[in-house]
Amino acid sequence: MIPATRAAPTPTRAINARRMRRCSRASSRRRVHTAAAARSNHDADGQHDDHHNRSRRDVLVSGVASALILPPATRPAFADDLFCGYYSQNSAVVPQWARETPWSEGYVDVSSAVGLKDAKTFVRILGDQKKAGDAGLTPVLCLHGGPGLGFKYMDGLEVLGSEKREVASYDQIGCARSPYTSQAKGQTGTPPGPGTYTPALFANELGEVRRATGLDTVHIVAHGWGGMLALDHILGGNGVDGVGGKGIASLTLISTPPSYARLIADRRATLDQMPNEYKQVLLVGDEGGGMGGGLSDAGLKLYSKAMDSWTQRHLSKRAAGACYRGLAVGGAGAGFGAKANDPPDARGVASANAVVRDMTGGMLFTEAGALKGWDADADGRLARLTFEVPGGVRFVRGSDDALSEQAAMEVYEAVARVEMRPSATFETFPDAGSCVHLDKSAEFLEKTDAFLSARDNKA
Repeated sequence: MIPATRAAPTPTRAINARRMRRCSRASSRRRVHTAAAARSNHDADGQHDDHHNRSRRDVLVSGVASALILPPATRPAFADDLFCGYYSQNSAVVPQWARETPWSEGYVDVSSAVGLKDAKTFVRILGDQKKAGDAGLTPVLCLHGGPGLGFKYMDGLEVLGSEKREVASYDQIGCARSPYTSQAKGQTGTPPGPGTYTPALFANELGEVRRATGLDTVHIVAHGWGGMLALDHILGGNGVDGVGGKGIASLTLISTPPSYARLIADRRATLDQMPNEYKQVLLVGDEGGGMGGGLSDAGLKLYSKAMDSWTQRHLSKRAAGACYRGLAVGGAGAGFGAKANDPPDARGVASANAVVRDMTGGMLFTEAGALKGWDADADGRLARLTFEVPGGVRFVRGSDDALSEQAAMEVYEAVARVEMRPSATFETFPDAGSCVHLDKSAEFLEKTDAFLSARDNKA
Protein backbone atom coordinates (compact mmCIF):
# COMPACT_ATOMS: atom_id res chain seq x y z
CA MET A 1 0.00 0.00 0.00
CA ILE A 2 1.28 3.47 -0.88
CA PRO A 3 1.74 5.43 2.37
CA ALA A 4 -0.85 8.11 3.07
CA THR A 5 0.38 11.67 2.84
CA ARG A 6 0.55 14.08 5.73
CA ALA A 7 2.14 17.42 6.43
CA ALA A 8 5.90 17.41 6.13
CA PRO A 9 8.46 19.23 8.24
CA THR A 10 11.46 20.87 6.63
CA PRO A 11 12.86 18.94 3.63
CA THR A 12 14.25 15.65 4.84
CA ARG A 13 17.69 14.41 3.89
CA ALA A 14 17.08 11.18 2.04
CA ILE A 15 18.95 8.08 0.99
CA ASN A 16 22.68 8.20 1.55
CA ALA A 17 24.83 5.67 -0.28
CA ARG A 18 27.03 5.07 2.76
CA ARG A 19 23.99 4.42 4.93
CA MET A 20 22.51 2.06 2.38
CA ARG A 21 25.63 -0.03 2.35
CA ARG A 22 24.97 -0.77 6.02
CA CYS A 23 21.59 -2.36 5.23
CA SER A 24 20.84 -5.99 5.99
CA ARG A 25 23.05 -8.68 4.53
CA ALA A 26 19.89 -10.43 3.40
CA SER A 27 20.09 -8.28 0.28
CA SER A 28 23.35 -9.58 -1.13
CA ARG A 29 22.83 -7.48 -4.24
CA ARG A 30 23.91 -4.45 -2.25
CA ARG A 31 27.40 -5.89 -2.00
CA VAL A 32 28.04 -4.97 -5.61
CA HIS A 33 28.20 -1.21 -5.12
CA THR A 34 31.80 -1.52 -6.29
CA ALA A 35 33.55 -3.94 -8.60
CA ALA A 36 35.98 -4.74 -5.81
CA ALA A 37 33.12 -5.78 -3.54
CA ALA A 38 31.82 -8.11 -6.22
CA ARG A 39 35.22 -9.76 -6.56
CA SER A 40 35.59 -10.27 -2.84
CA ASN A 41 32.53 -10.49 -0.66
CA HIS A 42 34.87 -11.56 2.12
CA ASP A 43 36.41 -8.09 2.03
CA ALA A 44 33.04 -6.39 1.88
CA ASP A 45 31.14 -8.28 4.53
CA GLY A 46 33.74 -10.17 6.55
CA GLN A 47 32.44 -13.55 5.36
CA HIS A 48 32.63 -15.75 2.26
CA ASP A 49 29.75 -15.58 -0.16
CA ASP A 50 27.84 -18.70 -1.16
CA HIS A 51 25.56 -19.57 -4.04
CA HIS A 52 22.37 -19.51 -1.95
CA ASN A 53 22.88 -15.95 -0.75
CA ARG A 54 24.08 -14.44 -4.01
CA SER A 55 21.47 -12.33 -5.78
CA ARG A 56 21.02 -12.03 -9.50
CA ARG A 57 22.67 -8.58 -9.31
CA ASP A 58 25.80 -10.18 -7.82
CA VAL A 59 25.99 -12.26 -10.97
CA LEU A 60 26.02 -9.07 -13.02
CA VAL A 61 29.59 -8.47 -11.93
CA SER A 62 31.07 -11.78 -10.99
CA GLY A 63 29.54 -14.21 -13.43
CA VAL A 64 28.11 -12.60 -16.55
CA ALA A 65 30.44 -11.10 -19.12
CA SER A 66 27.74 -8.81 -20.50
CA ALA A 67 27.40 -6.68 -17.39
CA LEU A 68 29.50 -4.27 -15.39
CA ILE A 69 28.63 -2.54 -12.13
CA LEU A 70 30.45 0.65 -11.23
CA PRO A 71 30.55 2.44 -7.85
CA PRO A 72 27.97 5.11 -7.04
CA ALA A 73 28.66 8.57 -5.75
CA THR A 74 28.44 8.89 -2.00
CA ARG A 75 26.81 12.28 -1.72
CA PRO A 76 23.23 12.30 -0.41
CA ALA A 77 20.12 13.37 -2.26
CA PHE A 78 17.46 15.66 -0.82
CA ALA A 79 13.70 15.24 -0.42
CA ASP A 80 12.98 17.28 -3.56
CA ASP A 81 15.08 14.82 -5.56
CA LEU A 82 13.86 11.64 -3.89
CA PHE A 83 11.14 9.93 -5.96
CA CYS A 84 11.02 12.91 -8.33
CA GLY A 85 9.77 15.09 -5.49
CA TYR A 86 6.75 12.85 -4.79
CA TYR A 87 6.73 13.29 -1.02
CA SER A 88 7.59 16.99 -0.99
CA GLN A 89 5.08 17.73 -3.77
CA ASN A 90 2.36 15.86 -1.89
CA SER A 91 3.25 17.49 1.47
CA ALA A 92 4.21 14.16 2.94
CA VAL A 93 6.91 12.88 5.25
CA VAL A 94 9.53 10.70 3.59
CA PRO A 95 8.82 7.28 5.15
CA GLN A 96 11.40 5.20 6.97
CA TRP A 97 11.47 2.51 4.29
CA ALA A 98 12.62 5.10 1.75
CA ARG A 99 15.64 5.91 3.92
CA GLU A 100 16.60 2.29 4.50
CA THR A 101 15.72 0.42 1.30
CA PRO A 102 18.90 -0.68 -0.48
CA TRP A 103 19.55 -0.07 -4.15
CA SER A 104 21.99 -0.96 -6.91
CA GLU A 105 23.15 1.26 -9.77
CA GLY A 106 25.49 0.28 -12.54
CA TYR A 107 25.97 -0.54 -16.19
CA VAL A 108 24.95 -3.49 -18.32
CA ASP A 109 27.16 -4.07 -21.34
CA VAL A 110 24.72 -4.24 -24.25
CA SER A 111 27.35 -4.12 -27.02
CA SER A 112 26.46 -7.46 -28.59
CA ALA A 113 22.72 -6.88 -28.33
CA VAL A 114 22.71 -3.47 -30.01
CA GLY A 115 25.73 -3.88 -32.30
CA LEU A 116 27.64 -0.92 -30.87
CA LYS A 117 31.16 -1.36 -29.50
CA ASP A 118 31.48 -0.72 -25.75
CA ALA A 119 27.81 0.28 -25.41
CA LYS A 120 26.75 0.28 -21.76
CA THR A 121 23.30 0.92 -20.35
CA PHE A 122 22.79 2.55 -16.95
CA VAL A 123 20.51 0.42 -14.73
CA ARG A 124 19.08 1.16 -11.30
CA ILE A 125 17.25 -1.35 -9.08
CA LEU A 126 15.60 -0.25 -5.85
CA GLY A 127 14.68 -2.89 -3.30
CA ASP A 128 15.72 -6.12 -1.65
CA GLN A 129 15.45 -9.15 -3.93
CA LYS A 130 15.18 -11.69 -1.11
CA LYS A 131 12.56 -9.68 0.78
CA ALA A 132 10.52 -9.20 -2.40
CA GLY A 133 10.77 -12.90 -3.23
CA ASP A 134 9.71 -13.95 0.25
CA ALA A 135 6.70 -11.62 -0.02
CA GLY A 136 5.79 -13.00 -3.46
CA LEU A 137 6.03 -9.57 -5.11
CA THR A 138 6.94 -9.37 -8.80
CA PRO A 139 9.47 -6.63 -9.74
CA VAL A 140 8.37 -3.54 -11.66
CA LEU A 141 10.36 -2.54 -14.75
CA CYS A 142 9.88 1.08 -15.84
CA LEU A 143 10.36 2.25 -19.44
CA HIS A 144 10.87 5.96 -20.02
CA GLY A 145 9.62 7.96 -22.96
CA GLY A 146 11.27 10.20 -25.49
CA PRO A 147 13.03 9.07 -27.52
CA GLY A 148 16.02 10.94 -26.15
CA LEU A 149 14.99 11.39 -22.52
CA GLY A 150 16.12 9.39 -19.48
CA PHE A 151 14.37 7.85 -16.48
CA LYS A 152 14.82 10.78 -14.07
CA TYR A 153 11.43 12.34 -14.81
CA MET A 154 9.83 9.01 -13.81
CA ASP A 155 11.69 8.64 -10.50
CA GLY A 156 8.40 8.92 -8.65
CA LEU A 157 7.52 5.38 -9.76
CA GLU A 158 10.05 4.11 -7.23
CA VAL A 159 7.38 4.83 -4.61
CA LEU A 160 5.87 1.55 -5.85
CA GLY A 161 8.73 -0.17 -4.02
CA SER A 162 7.05 0.72 -0.72
CA GLU A 163 9.17 -1.47 1.59
CA LYS A 164 9.21 -4.80 -0.26
CA ARG A 165 8.75 -4.62 -4.05
CA GLU A 166 11.73 -4.16 -6.38
CA VAL A 167 11.55 -1.32 -8.92
CA ALA A 168 13.99 -1.44 -11.84
CA SER A 169 14.70 1.29 -14.37
CA TYR A 170 17.30 2.17 -16.95
CA ASP A 171 18.34 4.99 -19.27
CA GLN A 172 18.07 3.79 -22.86
CA ILE A 173 21.36 3.67 -24.75
CA GLY A 174 22.42 7.09 -26.00
CA CYS A 175 20.26 8.84 -23.39
CA ALA A 176 20.94 10.55 -20.04
CA ARG A 177 23.31 8.33 -18.00
CA SER A 178 23.84 5.96 -20.94
CA PRO A 179 25.56 8.31 -23.41
CA TYR A 180 27.21 6.79 -26.44
CA THR A 181 29.93 8.59 -28.38
CA SER A 182 33.41 7.77 -29.62
CA GLN A 183 34.84 9.54 -26.60
CA ALA A 184 38.48 10.33 -26.01
CA LYS A 185 39.25 11.07 -22.38
CA GLY A 186 38.21 14.59 -21.47
CA GLN A 187 36.43 15.15 -24.81
CA THR A 188 32.80 15.19 -25.87
CA GLY A 189 33.30 12.62 -28.62
CA THR A 190 31.31 11.96 -31.77
CA PRO A 191 27.90 10.22 -31.81
CA PRO A 192 27.41 7.31 -34.21
CA GLY A 193 26.35 8.06 -37.78
CA PRO A 194 22.77 8.55 -39.00
CA GLY A 195 20.54 5.50 -38.99
CA THR A 196 22.10 3.91 -35.89
CA TYR A 197 19.11 4.10 -33.55
CA THR A 198 15.96 2.15 -34.45
CA PRO A 199 13.02 0.61 -32.58
CA ALA A 200 14.68 -2.80 -33.08
CA LEU A 201 17.91 -1.62 -31.43
CA PHE A 202 16.05 -0.42 -28.34
CA ALA A 203 14.00 -3.63 -28.18
CA ASN A 204 17.21 -5.66 -28.31
CA GLU A 205 18.66 -3.49 -25.53
CA LEU A 206 15.58 -4.08 -23.37
CA GLY A 207 15.84 -7.82 -23.85
CA GLU A 208 19.51 -7.79 -22.82
CA VAL A 209 18.87 -5.62 -19.75
CA ARG A 210 16.24 -8.09 -18.58
CA ARG A 211 18.46 -11.08 -19.30
CA ALA A 212 21.54 -9.66 -17.59
CA THR A 213 19.67 -8.56 -14.47
CA GLY A 214 17.59 -11.72 -14.14
CA LEU A 215 14.31 -9.84 -14.52
CA ASP A 216 12.62 -12.87 -16.02
CA THR A 217 9.16 -11.99 -14.72
CA VAL A 218 8.13 -8.34 -14.38
CA HIS A 219 5.32 -5.85 -14.33
CA ILE A 220 6.03 -3.17 -16.95
CA VAL A 221 5.02 0.47 -16.43
CA ALA A 222 5.80 2.52 -19.52
CA HIS A 223 5.27 6.10 -20.70
CA GLY A 224 4.94 7.43 -24.25
CA TRP A 225 7.66 6.02 -26.48
CA GLY A 226 8.37 3.56 -23.65
CA GLY A 227 4.90 2.09 -24.21
CA MET A 228 5.60 1.74 -27.93
CA LEU A 229 8.85 -0.03 -27.03
CA ALA A 230 7.00 -2.34 -24.63
CA LEU A 231 4.57 -3.42 -27.37
CA ASP A 232 7.44 -4.12 -29.78
CA HIS A 233 9.27 -6.07 -27.06
CA ILE A 234 6.27 -8.23 -26.21
CA LEU A 235 4.65 -8.70 -29.61
CA GLY A 236 7.36 -8.15 -32.20
CA GLY A 237 6.63 -6.23 -35.39
CA ASN A 238 7.88 -2.83 -36.56
CA GLY A 239 11.20 -4.49 -37.35
CA VAL A 240 11.41 -6.31 -34.00
CA ASP A 241 11.37 -10.11 -33.78
CA GLY A 242 9.81 -10.18 -30.30
CA VAL A 243 12.40 -12.54 -28.80
CA GLY A 244 12.76 -11.94 -25.06
CA GLY A 245 9.31 -10.47 -24.54
CA LYS A 246 7.94 -13.25 -22.32
CA GLY A 247 7.33 -13.14 -18.58
CA ILE A 248 5.21 -9.96 -18.44
CA ALA A 249 2.89 -10.23 -15.43
CA SER A 250 1.03 -7.01 -16.24
CA LEU A 251 1.39 -3.96 -18.46
CA THR A 252 0.57 -0.33 -17.66
CA LEU A 253 0.76 1.94 -20.71
CA ILE A 254 0.68 5.71 -20.15
CA SER A 255 -0.05 7.84 -23.24
CA THR A 256 0.54 5.15 -25.87
CA PRO A 257 -0.62 6.04 -29.42
CA PRO A 258 -2.25 3.79 -32.04
CA SER A 259 0.41 4.92 -34.51
CA TYR A 260 3.20 7.46 -34.70
CA ALA A 261 1.38 9.21 -37.54
CA ARG A 262 -1.70 9.67 -35.33
CA LEU A 263 0.42 11.00 -32.46
CA ILE A 264 1.98 13.60 -34.78
CA ALA A 265 -1.45 14.58 -36.15
CA ASP A 266 -2.79 15.05 -32.62
CA ARG A 267 0.24 17.12 -31.65
CA ARG A 268 -0.27 19.41 -34.64
CA ALA A 269 -3.95 19.77 -33.73
CA THR A 270 -3.00 21.10 -30.29
CA LEU A 271 -1.14 23.99 -31.94
CA ASP A 272 -4.49 25.45 -33.02
CA GLN A 273 -5.23 26.06 -29.33
CA MET A 274 -2.13 28.26 -28.93
CA PRO A 275 -1.49 31.89 -29.92
CA ASN A 276 -0.75 32.04 -33.65
CA GLU A 277 2.79 33.32 -33.12
CA TYR A 278 3.51 30.31 -30.91
CA LYS A 279 2.05 27.92 -33.48
CA GLN A 280 4.05 29.40 -36.34
CA VAL A 281 7.39 29.51 -34.52
CA LEU A 282 7.00 25.91 -33.34
CA LEU A 283 6.29 24.72 -36.87
CA VAL A 284 9.11 26.76 -38.41
CA GLY A 285 11.51 25.68 -35.66
CA ASP A 286 10.53 22.06 -36.27
CA GLU A 287 11.47 22.16 -39.95
CA GLY A 288 14.46 20.08 -40.93
CA GLY A 289 14.90 18.66 -37.45
CA GLY A 290 16.64 21.74 -36.13
CA MET A 291 14.62 21.94 -32.88
CA GLY A 292 14.71 25.73 -33.25
CA GLY A 293 18.39 25.81 -34.12
CA GLY A 294 17.88 27.57 -37.46
CA LEU A 295 15.99 30.51 -35.99
CA SER A 296 17.32 33.98 -35.28
CA ASP A 297 18.11 34.94 -31.70
CA ALA A 298 14.69 36.57 -31.37
CA GLY A 299 13.02 33.59 -33.04
CA LEU A 300 14.82 31.13 -30.77
CA LYS A 301 13.71 33.08 -27.71
CA LEU A 302 10.10 32.95 -28.89
CA TYR A 303 10.48 29.26 -29.79
CA SER A 304 11.71 28.45 -26.28
CA LYS A 305 8.82 30.36 -24.75
CA ALA A 306 6.31 28.61 -26.99
CA MET A 307 7.81 25.18 -26.31
CA ASP A 308 7.67 25.77 -22.55
CA SER A 309 4.01 26.70 -22.89
CA TRP A 310 3.24 23.61 -25.00
CA THR A 311 5.11 21.38 -22.55
CA GLN A 312 3.15 22.65 -19.56
CA ARG A 313 -0.14 22.40 -21.44
CA HIS A 314 0.28 18.88 -22.75
CA LEU A 315 3.22 17.04 -21.17
CA SER A 316 3.06 18.04 -17.52
CA LYS A 317 1.57 20.85 -15.51
CA ARG A 318 4.46 20.26 -13.12
CA ALA A 319 6.92 21.11 -15.87
CA ALA A 320 8.45 23.86 -13.73
CA GLY A 321 9.01 21.47 -10.83
CA ALA A 322 11.76 19.12 -9.74
CA CYS A 323 11.55 16.88 -12.81
CA TYR A 324 11.35 19.50 -15.57
CA ARG A 325 14.88 18.98 -16.85
CA GLY A 326 14.14 15.31 -17.11
CA LEU A 327 11.64 16.21 -19.85
CA ALA A 328 14.38 17.82 -21.97
CA VAL A 329 16.45 16.07 -24.63
CA GLY A 330 19.27 14.29 -22.85
CA GLY A 331 17.21 13.83 -19.72
CA ALA A 332 18.68 14.88 -16.40
CA GLY A 333 21.35 13.62 -14.09
CA ALA A 334 25.00 13.05 -14.90
CA GLY A 335 26.29 9.88 -13.29
CA PHE A 336 25.48 7.87 -10.20
CA GLY A 337 23.10 9.25 -7.61
CA ALA A 338 22.58 12.36 -9.73
CA LYS A 339 20.01 14.84 -8.52
CA ALA A 340 16.83 15.43 -10.47
CA ASN A 341 17.92 18.84 -11.69
CA ASP A 342 21.50 18.00 -12.67
CA PRO A 343 21.69 18.76 -16.41
CA PRO A 344 23.43 16.42 -18.85
CA ASP A 345 26.96 17.32 -19.86
CA ALA A 346 27.99 18.17 -23.43
CA ARG A 347 28.61 14.52 -24.27
CA GLY A 348 25.17 13.57 -23.00
CA VAL A 349 23.46 16.25 -25.07
CA ALA A 350 25.34 15.26 -28.24
CA SER A 351 24.51 11.62 -27.66
CA ALA A 352 20.79 12.21 -26.98
CA ASN A 353 20.50 14.50 -30.01
CA ALA A 354 21.71 11.59 -32.17
CA VAL A 355 18.92 9.42 -30.73
CA VAL A 356 16.34 12.11 -31.48
CA ARG A 357 17.78 12.64 -34.98
CA ASP A 358 17.49 8.97 -35.87
CA MET A 359 14.21 8.12 -34.19
CA THR A 360 12.12 11.24 -34.95
CA GLY A 361 14.13 13.17 -37.53
CA GLY A 362 14.56 15.77 -34.79
CA MET A 363 10.95 16.86 -35.24
CA LEU A 364 8.06 16.97 -32.80
CA PHE A 365 5.24 17.97 -35.16
CA THR A 366 6.23 16.13 -38.35
CA GLU A 367 6.34 12.36 -38.86
CA ALA A 368 9.93 11.40 -39.67
CA GLY A 369 12.84 9.22 -38.58
CA ALA A 370 12.84 5.53 -37.69
CA LEU A 371 9.44 5.88 -35.99
CA LYS A 372 7.78 6.93 -39.25
CA GLY A 373 5.23 4.25 -40.06
CA TRP A 374 5.25 2.76 -36.55
CA ASP A 375 1.91 1.05 -35.87
CA ALA A 376 0.68 -0.30 -32.53
CA ASP A 377 -1.43 -2.89 -34.32
CA ALA A 378 1.13 -3.97 -36.93
CA ASP A 379 -0.06 -7.20 -38.54
CA GLY A 380 -3.02 -7.30 -36.13
CA ARG A 381 -0.68 -8.03 -33.23
CA LEU A 382 -2.76 -6.33 -30.52
CA ALA A 383 -5.18 -9.25 -30.65
CA ARG A 384 -2.45 -11.31 -28.94
CA LEU A 385 -1.58 -8.82 -26.20
CA THR A 386 -3.76 -10.12 -23.37
CA PHE A 387 -2.63 -13.68 -24.18
CA GLU A 388 1.00 -12.61 -23.81
CA VAL A 389 0.22 -10.55 -20.68
CA PRO A 390 -2.02 -12.78 -18.54
CA GLY A 391 -2.33 -10.31 -15.68
CA GLY A 392 -3.97 -7.73 -17.91
CA VAL A 393 -3.23 -4.43 -19.63
CA ARG A 394 -4.04 -1.02 -18.25
CA PHE A 395 -4.25 2.03 -20.53
CA VAL A 396 -3.82 5.44 -18.90
CA ARG A 397 -4.14 8.93 -20.33
CA GLY A 398 -4.23 12.48 -18.98
CA SER A 399 -7.18 14.65 -20.08
CA ASP A 400 -4.84 17.37 -21.40
CA ASP A 401 -2.47 15.01 -23.21
CA ALA A 402 -1.68 15.96 -26.82
CA LEU A 403 -2.67 12.38 -27.64
CA SER A 404 -6.44 12.65 -28.05
CA GLU A 405 -8.82 10.42 -26.13
CA GLN A 406 -10.14 9.03 -29.41
CA ALA A 407 -6.63 7.99 -30.45
CA ALA A 408 -5.82 6.46 -27.07
CA MET A 409 -9.10 4.53 -27.13
CA GLU A 410 -8.19 3.01 -30.51
CA VAL A 411 -5.36 1.05 -28.91
CA TYR A 412 -7.50 -0.05 -25.98
CA GLU A 413 -10.38 -1.14 -28.20
CA ALA A 414 -8.09 -3.15 -30.48
CA VAL A 415 -7.07 -5.13 -27.39
CA ALA A 416 -10.41 -5.31 -25.58
CA ARG A 417 -12.60 -6.38 -28.51
CA VAL A 418 -10.96 -9.80 -28.82
CA GLU A 419 -11.14 -10.71 -25.13
CA MET A 420 -13.26 -13.57 -23.87
CA ARG A 421 -13.03 -12.01 -20.42
CA PRO A 422 -12.24 -8.37 -19.67
CA SER A 423 -8.62 -7.92 -18.62
CA ALA A 424 -7.86 -4.60 -20.33
CA THR A 425 -8.90 -1.32 -18.73
CA PHE A 426 -8.83 2.33 -19.80
CA GLU A 427 -8.73 5.40 -17.58
CA THR A 428 -8.41 9.13 -18.19
CA PHE A 429 -7.05 11.23 -15.32
CA PRO A 430 -8.58 14.73 -15.28
CA ASP A 431 -6.41 17.84 -15.22
CA ALA A 432 -3.25 15.95 -16.24
CA GLY A 433 -0.98 15.98 -19.25
CA SER A 434 0.86 13.08 -20.81
CA CYS A 435 2.90 12.60 -17.61
CA VAL A 436 0.03 11.42 -15.42
CA HIS A 437 2.60 10.03 -12.98
CA LEU A 438 3.73 13.62 -12.34
CA ASP A 439 0.50 15.60 -12.52
CA LYS A 440 -1.60 13.11 -10.52
CA SER A 441 1.18 11.27 -8.74
CA ALA A 442 -0.62 10.24 -5.54
CA GLU A 443 -3.78 9.00 -7.27
CA PHE A 444 -1.89 7.31 -10.10
CA LEU A 445 0.57 5.51 -7.83
CA GLU A 446 -2.09 4.29 -5.40
CA LYS A 447 -4.13 2.84 -8.26
CA THR A 448 -1.03 1.36 -9.88
CA ASP A 449 0.03 -0.24 -6.61
CA ALA A 450 -3.39 -1.88 -6.26
CA PHE A 451 -3.29 -3.06 -9.89
CA LEU A 452 0.15 -4.64 -9.48
CA SER A 453 -0.65 -6.26 -6.14
CA ALA A 454 -3.66 -8.04 -7.64
CA ARG A 455 -1.49 -9.42 -10.46
CA ASP A 456 1.71 -10.57 -8.81
CA ASN A 457 3.10 -13.84 -10.17
CA LYS A 458 0.61 -13.92 -13.05
CA ALA A 459 3.14 -14.48 -15.86
